[in-house]
Amino acid sequence: MPSRKPLATDPRRVALREAISEYVTLSTLRRAVELGGDVFTALRTGATPEAEQLVALLSALVAPEDRHQITSPRDVAALLLVEMGHLDHEELRAVLLDTKNRVIRVVTVYSGSVNSAMIRVGEVFKDALRLNVTAMIIAHNHPSGDPTPSPEDILVTRQIVEAGRLLDVDVLDHLVIGKGRYTSMRERGLGWGY
Repeated sequence: MPSRKPLATDPRRVALREAISEYVTLSTLRRAVELGGDVFTALRTGATPEAEQLVALLSALVAPEDRHQITSPRDVAALLLVEMGHLDHEELRAVLLDTKNRVIRVVTVYSGSVNSAMIRVGEVFKDALRLNVTAMIIAHNHPSGDPTPSPEDILVTRQIVEAGRLLDVDVLDHLVIGKGRYTSMRERGLGWGY
């Protein structure tokens, strides 16, 4: 098991603290977290370019490393939870994978409203086919923060899995992302016909 750097000396954390210190103090962030506040919403509320840069920096810190390998739903959640868990509208994204389940690209397939995103199953596979991927993972968010799959989520998952079988693109999972939480539909057997 690789050794981990102490949190205080991890270069990414040090860089993040330096970047944040110009715009917001750590004590302010801690207070927001203690009060159950949504840090991303608080940062975006000011609508300043600096706040947007900070949100971009935080998102970049959890972006996939070069050819990041996916071994569990938790790996996908780690890539998408920070950014997607705080959106005020639904988005459907596809994590495109190579034969060793390494991330090739994450693409936004649909962007919808606060409670829905109309999905045409063929569009889900557009980039996957163009890039000749062998597997993908689908993820969408619930702006309410509750990652419980709806009946519509289960139906569309079933359709996407079936289309993937026809197109020879293995759909490994469908994650529903909420605020700080997620549900793996594959682990729960929803949409895979178990």
